[in-house]
Amino acid sequence: MSKTFADGLQTLETVSLEVEPGEFIALLGPSGCGKTTFLRIAAGLEPLSDGRLTVESAAPDRPAEVGYVFQTPTLMPWASVLANVRLPLTLRKKPRKSADAEAKAALENVGLADFAEALPRQLSGGMAMRASLARALVTKPNLLLLDEPFAALDEMTRFRLGDELMALQEEQKFTVLFVTHSLYEAAFLADRVVVFSPRPGRIIGEVRNGAARPRRPDYRTSQPFQELVEELRRLLSGDAEPSSSPQNMS
Repeated sequence: MSKTFADGLQTLETVSLEVEPGEFIALLGPSGCGKTTFLRIAAGLEPLSDGRLTVESAAPDRPAEVGYVFQTPTLMPWASVLANVRLPLTLRKKPRKSADAEAKAALENVGLADFAEALPRQLSGGMAMRASLARALVTKPNLLLLDEPFAALDEMTRFRLGDELMALQEEQKFTVLFVTHSLYEAAFLADRVVVFSPRPGRIIGEVRNGAARPRRPDYRTSQPFQELVEELRRLLSGDAEPSSSPQNMS
């Protein structure tokens, strides 16, 4: 696929990516390389200039569900946390009783059951992002798209939310496309890291992470993890030869 905006700015050039169901893929690259544009195209928020994109459903008799988590929580400040999480179900005209039950279950999954009636201003940054994640997951999506969701959080909160996201994905088996600038975040979370060139974005390499799940915090200090981070650094800096096939790091 390719993407050129009306002003002539080309953000993506001949990008080809096949994603397996249940895979956790990190999209890594410099600022402005088209990662967010790629995510918006996958969500149906941005049209393609050339090529095609197919999002397959887990069940052949219904369309795919796609959840999207933005860089900021984008919660409605006047509404309770429960109402924010319930919103996608409300827009689908789901009966209030069942919508409330599903929204409360989503909040339970992200550890916010006790904050259902709180307002967004009463939440910490990490809690607000948890609420945003619950809202994206309340429709039980096949595909979850996350655009640098932890970028504004402190390091320890990022680690904790990353662990929680992996646990949710293991439990619910949704597919993940996760945009990040962080080599360490990509190396810890993903099954496969896809590296983009500067604009116009092209895929210049892929590295698979063969480490078993669930990944313990001490994996971050292991030699295989450090080698994976170094391989990603080399790809980003142009010190490695572009790779058309994924490399395995385990």
